[in-house]
Amino acid sequence: MKVTLIQQTPNPIETIAQIASICYDSDPKDPMKLVKHLYNNGHHSCFEHIYFTFKIEGISRACSHQLVRHRHCSFTQRSQRYCSEDGFKVVEPPCIVNNVEASFEYNMEMTDIRFVYAQTQSHGVPNEDARYILPNACETSLYLSCNLRELIHISNERLCTRAQWEIRKLVQEMVKLVDPQVQFMLVPKCKSGRIICNSPCGGIAK
Repeated sequence: MKVTLIQQTPNPIETIAQIASICYDSDPKDPMKLVKHLYNNGHHSCFEHIYFTFKIEGISRACSHQLVRHRHCSFTQRSQRYCSEDGFKVVEPPCIVNNVEASFEYNMEMTDIRFVYAQTQSHGVPNEDARYILPNACETSLYLSCNLRELIHISNERLCTRAQWEIRKLVQEMVKLVDPQVQFMLVPKCKSGRIICNSPCGGIAK
């Protein structure tokens, strides 16, 4: 996969502190201290003014189906209705890659699907109907925009070791790209200091 940060709100800590100051009619002397206070005490409405846009390429449709469940994000995705997926690429899970027999059968099946998809198109079936043949493994690309509050939530849920490997890797790549000053908030829920996990697993996002 490839993740590119297209834009982000500049100077996020100073911006959050300035916005928060209207609540308290104050002039923040230590923006980071104030932001950490807001974060630790659950006052996250100010974080909604900080925005990010990512371009995400080479993830599976299975991964994108999980991603779009974060409904406070905005998405623009490659259309399988209007775009031909002839010769489509696929994402192969590591547990299949590392299993010789399973990997062989997996790739044979994908080859068969590519052939049937192309044959279906050659019979005059439009892309919007030919796509019913395509697997969840089919690669897709999209743009995602969200505010910091939602990115915190995504990180809490998807950096957890119980999240599926592909979306966990995706969110790890997203977090690496944003302003380092806000990264302390972009952690799995067990490391957030705010959310109690009833089934702790060690707290390490692999």
